[in-house]
Amino acid sequence: MPEQWMSFVQEKWWVILAAIVALMIVVSVVKTVLKWVLVLAIVAAVLVYGANYKEELTAMSGQMLEEAKTQAFQAFVSGAFNAEYETNADGSFAVFTESVRVEGVEGSNEVTVFWKGVKIGTFQIDATIEAFLNEAKQNQE
Repeated sequence: MPEQWMSFVQEKWWVILAAIVALMIVVSVVKTVLKWVLVLAIVAAVLVYGANYKEELTAMSGQMLEEAKTQAFQAFVSGAFNAEYETNADGSFAVFTESVRVEGVEGSNEVTVFWKGVKIGTFQIDATIEAFLNEAKQNQE
């Protein structure tokens, strides 16, 4: 939770600054009970926005991860012309390029991707991965 607030303060410092300026104006100008209602409303708005900032960060990181995945897959699909495709007796397969290894099982809808020997993760087979696998199969024929 503290990381969320630190990230919020670092990235949205201008919101906090605007809230402080608004609070100073409200406290100096308004002289009634309304002043404290406005102060509480401003503080509550900043707290709610900061508390929901984690969801915004999660959404942004999800978008960044998806974009990075797409870019990475397109990069290794472009290198598929020199990929080696191996099949094993148990129905599993592996595709190798200079830096990428993709492992899976025939009929499965997911593969495991390795980059320079380090496991990146397990992914659903989408159009990009399908194109990579098909290109590698054609190279073996």
